[in-house]
Amino acid sequence: MDFKQMIQEIRSEPLLTLLSSVRCEESEPLDIHATKAGARDSPIRQGLPFALPRLGDVVEIQGPPASGKSHLLYLLMFICIIPTTYASISLGGWDKAVLLFDTDASFDLVRFERLLTSRLEAALNTNTSTVQQVVKRSLQNLHIFRPTSSIQLAATLLCLPSYHHTKLPDSEIGILAVDSMSAFYWPDRFTAEQLRAANAPGVKELTNPLQHVITALQRFHSTHRPLVVLTNWGLTSTQSNVGIDVRGVPTYRQHLNPPPALFPDLEADSPPVHSFTLPLTIHITLSMSPVQQLPVDISFDDACAQECPAPSTICQILGVVRSASSSQTNQFTLNIEADRIDALITVSSPTKDH
Repeated sequence: MDFKQMIQEIRSEPLLTLLSSVRCEESEPLDIHATKAGARDSPIRQGLPFALPRLGDVVEIQGPPASGKSHLLYLLMFICIIPTTYASISLGGWDKAVLLFDTDASFDLVRFERLLTSRLEAALNTNTSTVQQVVKRSLQNLHIFRPTSSIQLAATLLCLPSYHHTKLPDSEIGILAVDSMSAFYWPDRFTAEQLRAANAPGVKELTNPLQHVITALQRFHSTHRPLVVLTNWGLTSTQSNVGIDVRGVPTYRQHLNPPPALFPDLEADSPPVHSFTLPLTIHITLSMSPVQQLPVDISFDDACAQECPAPSTICQILGVVRSASSSQTNQFTLNIEADRIDALITVSSPTKDH
């Protein structure tokens, strides 16, 4: 092999991509876990029982409706947008921008602000105007987009570098979140089936609109290296025991094509037609706690008394966490409260995948 051929085989990489990779290696994890002495009881630092996500990671939160996907995403966004410190008090935040793609049009800004205010009141141990100042400063780091189709989502993702340069020149993007990746699944599938039935020209290029979204995500991820968080509906449960909690938390087959999967050979419904350009780092499956069955002969008043939860508790969420860097799964319980989400998580013994 001559010198010219050797040079041609050397893979080139943009300097921005290299610098982003180095920045991610040196970045601090999203510290929602007590990692410092004396910080274990801080409400801001009560955390998740798995490897903490950091810049450059890709996280999927999967589960059925009302299983806490958006609230878990809120928790990650809180820590990203709040300051690292305020008035010499450590808040454990990133003080970075969040780009949220609200594809389900379900983001509740009023509730988000209320939960954020509650967390900061607990951290700062006050409910004065100081908290409102921190809340206002934190919310300035939140940017919300509402695309109405996969093509709009992909086009907006492709324009993010320009948006970052013009609108956020002095800010670093900490989280890019899509809630949810499944929002346009049925319209895309209907369009693809119509084109396939009509034998329209170029149908092969149009049958997977999500591929444009995955490609755009991968491109932005390679240059800016944010923490990418994707929520995904749980449509079809699987009989596979990969990642199943010993308490029966189900996993779901991946319905997206191409799917952003941690174990694509086990989760995809059909062989993908494209390579996986956005591999996951962490996969989280959420499920509601089983509803307790009431006796048949119970009175109406007794049933109402048992069914009514404690005033502070909305629901209890069970979860299974899998990581690309580990062969084990972790289980956790997340209690979501009416006026706050403190991530009151209990850690179970980890189980190995099979």
